[in-house]
Amino acid sequence: MSFTKTITLATGVLTVHINESAALFDRYIRFAARNNPKRGFLFISTVLGKHYPARPSEMLASYQALADLIIAHENALQHCVFIAMAETATALGVGVYESWRQKTQKQGIYCQSTRYFFADQPYLEFEETHSHASDFYLYLPQQPALKHSFQHADTLVLIDDEISTGNTFANLINAYKKLNTFLKQVFIVSLLNLTDAAARAKVAEKTQLPIQWLSLLTGHYQFSPRPDIIFHPPNVNSSQNCKKTLLPYNYGRFGINTALDNCFGQLDNLSKGWHKNDTLLILGTGEFIYHAYLFGLQLEQQGFKVFVQSTTRSPILVGQAILDCLTFPDNYEDGIDNFLYNRTLYPYQHILICHETPKNAALSHLLTLLNATSIQVNYGTVCISRP
Repeated sequence: MSFTKTITLATGVLTVHINESAALFDRYIRFAARNNPKRGFLFISTVLGKHYPARPSEMLASYQALADLIIAHENALQHCVFIAMAETATALGVGVYESWRQKTQKQGIYCQSTRYFFADQPYLEFEETHSHASDFYLYLPQQPALKHSFQHADTLVLIDDEISTGNTFANLINAYKKLNTFLKQVFIVSLLNLTDAAARAKVAEKTQLPIQWLSLLTGHYQFSPRPDIIFHPPNVNSSQNCKKTLLPYNYGRFGINTALDNCFGQLDNLSKGWHKNDTLLILGTGEFIYHAYLFGLQLEQQGFKVFVQSTTRSPILVGQAILDCLTFPDNYEDGIDNFLYNRTLYPYQHILICHETPKNAALSHLLTLLNATSIQVNYGTVCISRP
């Protein structure tokens, strides 16, 4: 059942050894080259909705599959905190949490790390050393009851799309332990886990905690970088400007323990005039992708062919799984480039951009560029403006 695959990228040669079948791996994973001297390769998920458009139903299936893996250890779970990694795994994280919560009828707490700074808000700061953007914040929940639970949980569930070393999670766990002395165990949950036995043992040694590794695909890898490659990565770290007025809506950055409102019942009239064979792209922005998934799932259930994706600050070279790259200013007012990959993979008849920021100059530029409909989500309400 296991297999080995070698992929030649512009940045070097990647060899992966996978414990599952090649068919299962090909269903979930593609490859690309990062524009990043720290790590020249990237595993592209087909169900994440980030660098590659994903069907909402397939995203949901991955959420439920990972939730089922967690539930298999249910007797060990007592007071849980779920934490997802920005920006890539924010939809994955809340999707797994929501699936777990619906299946178990428990609450727990869901939080996500973020690239964005909020003044006067306590946070845990840690580093993702191999990332294109190394600055992360994990804010403490604002509500007193949630903050108390956050600081007294005995189980930590960490969620990311792909894990290759576990170093970032070791940094996060140790930062969290300083705040919560009651922590007894950790679950590390991912679509793809490429850590070997030595890497897992190193994380356990660094954190001094029992760790369960749960994933849909497992294996390990080697990467031989090209010695002559020259990288020109853009600046992708956020500014230190406070984002309180730009991002007032909390859907995980400050902790939640209830379901996110699916506020898209207000959009029933949006699809009037569309044909059932139309292909739609529901595009989130940056960390704000779960609501795009919710809307996409609703439209898919109505019979439309729907794909969900998100803009990103991740710099990737065109080639392999990346067919094209659209570059534009970011709508989070950091003055950095954002990207949309694989725009031409499908012939979209309608593009809708689901966003949390106001319709500023950068977002207006993107809406015009894609001839897209704007859907602004804030506090459970939506505001639609057509092109």
